[in-house]
Amino acid sequence: MTRAPVTCAAPGCRVHVERGKMLCPNHWFALPERLRKALGATWRARHVAAFQELWTEALCILETAPRPFDPPRHLGTTPMTIAYEGDRPVVFASGRLL
Repeated sequence: MTRAPVTCAAPGCRVHVERGKMLCPNHWFALPERLRKALGATWRARHVAAFQELWTEALCILETAPRPFDPPRHLGTTPMTIAYEGDRPVVFASGRLL
């Protein structure tokens, strides 16, 4: 029995990754180094709540990263943007954008 291939967890990415990896190399290295290290440390230490908070931050960063063939995004607000904390969109604890 073969298992289905695993895809990158970044929004809109369909790149296949090896088992045990969350993101493809392009998206992993798009994250700040401090976030990559913190994600690895909390995962290994099994600190679920801390990992979920960091993972939500990572997904917010990756959501705003430009994708190939996407039209340029503007930094101003759009009808779907309700609020920002600094330069990050406000998110629910579930990771969904407001």
